Amino acid sequence: MEENQVPEIEKDLSNKEVINTLKKKNWRSYAKEFFMLFLAVFCGFLAENYRESLSANKIEKEYILSLIEDLKTDTTNLSLYISFRKEKSVLMDSLADMMLSDNRSLMGNQIYFLARQVFNEQAFIYSDGTIQQLKNAGNLRLLQKRNIVNELLTYEKKVKVLEEWYENDNRTKTTFREMGGRVCHSTEMNATMDSEMKSVLPTTNPQLITDDFATINEIAFQIHYLSKMTMGNSLRAESLKSDAARLLQLIQKEYKLN
Repeated sequence: MEENQVPEIEKDLSNKEVINTLKKKNWRSYAKEFFMLFLAVFCGFLAENYRESLSANKIEKEYILSLIEDLKTDTTNLSLYISFRKEKSVLMDSLADMMLSDNRSLMGNQIYFLARQVFNEQAFIYSDGTIQQLKNAGNLRLLQKRNIVNELLTYEKKVKVLEEWYENDNRTKTTFREMGGRVCHSTEMNATMDSEMKSVLPTTNPQLITDDFATINEIAFQIHYLSKMTMGNSLRAESLKSDAARLLQLIQKEYKLN
């Protein structure tokens, strides 16, 4: 009976070895399949990240080139704004001095012509198209140079300050407009502008409608005040223009666009 059991034992051992071999083979197969699957997913992840990186870099470059064009436009517009306001400040000082002069009756043509210039305006139009796109779409994060982002936001704040002072300028002009009728003849003032809305120098030497010094002094005070506000805005614009130039240089340096 023991002799019959030996083959059975050997048979059981053989089956166990086969089973163990199959288990080992299955484990290695599963491990290999898992590794291949993991490798495929990981490579796909890397490829997708690479594609997104290329896309983000392309978009970033497009935004940067657009920002450069906006800053160049700002610089040009600020130059015109500064030149206009400096000239206007000088004209307004001349107007106030003429009105206060004892010889103002001889300067009617110039007084009425310059009084019309007070209302002329050339605003600074901020080229904010690119930065608004960046902010509204939440794409400021695409700009990898954080110092550029910080400088850009600081520049925008300074633009807002200039715009606020410009509004103060307009409010002062409104005061002048309301007071103008106390010293200037409406018909004569209207004649200083032709049908094409161009200023015309009078030739009839129109006179002020009052000789009351207090009234004339009051409006001359407003003109002098407006002149200084105008000059102040030109100085703020010069500072902003310098900021725009520095920001432009910084962008070109950081992104190696020189």
